[in-house]
Amino acid sequence: MTRIDSVRHAADVTKDSVRHAAEVAAPYASAAKENAVVYGRQAGTYAGTYGRQAGVLARQQYDAKLAARVEQARDQARAAVPPKAAAAVETAARRTRKGARAAAEFAVPKAAAAVAVTRLAAGPAREEVVLRGSAALHALRGQVSAEDIDRLVRRRLRRQKAGRIARDAVFAAAVAAAGIAVWKWWARQSSPEWVVEPSEATEVGDRAAMNGSATLTVVDPLDTGGQSVNGSSAKIDKVDGTAGAGDLDPEVEAKQAEADRKREKGDE
Repeated sequence: MTRIDSVRHAADVTKDSVRHAAEVAAPYASAAKENAVVYGRQAGTYAGTYGRQAGVLARQQYDAKLAARVEQARDQARAAVPPKAAAAVETAARRTRKGARAAAEFAVPKAAAAVAVTRLAAGPAREEVVLRGSAALHALRGQVSAEDIDRLVRRRLRRQKAGRIARDAVFAAAVAAAGIAVWKWWARQSSPEWVVEPSEATEVGDRAAMNGSATLTVVDPLDTGGQSVNGSSAKIDKVDGTAGAGDLDPEVEAKQAEADRKREKGDE
């Protein structure tokens, strides 16, 4: 038998003993409670009657024997006291009453606040004590076993561990996000856009020359009075390099006609 088994066996034995004692003592306890209530009511009735009678008798005896003497002694004491001392005593008494009233006005709110704070602080502790007491009572009555208590404890520990892990994960994610934001800000500060030199704009003529869509203009550099280099009067002023039908050189016309004939033969 292990230590846990021995503890559980002792707990079971204790619960059985407590249950048996409660069952045995329950009738006696109920009878004693009823008798105590009856006796208490009787004692209250008797005490109230005798107390009222004793109060009445004491008041009568005081009025008959002591009231006159007390009043006479008070008058003699007042007559024996000098006027200045009496005025000083009255002033001191008045100031004392005033100070006591001010102290009460100051202390009552403080005491009420302290009581409220104490109640608020003791509320959770009282609830915890009630919960633990009820749990212990259920355990002693046999309604909750040791396995149930162990299972509840393990479940609570797992929940606490999961809560700590989730809290740590959220904190780590927040720290990582803050680090990334700081790194991006530092990168922008290190190489801002106005520091980087922009690339040179490509001119329209250069792009046209690169893709082969430029306009070709042939200009005769020689001023020959309207004659070309080979003595003809043809001028090329079109984009595709062709000239007018009546302005072509005879050799060019012959070559073009021969090329047309070869093309026609090839088509046949």
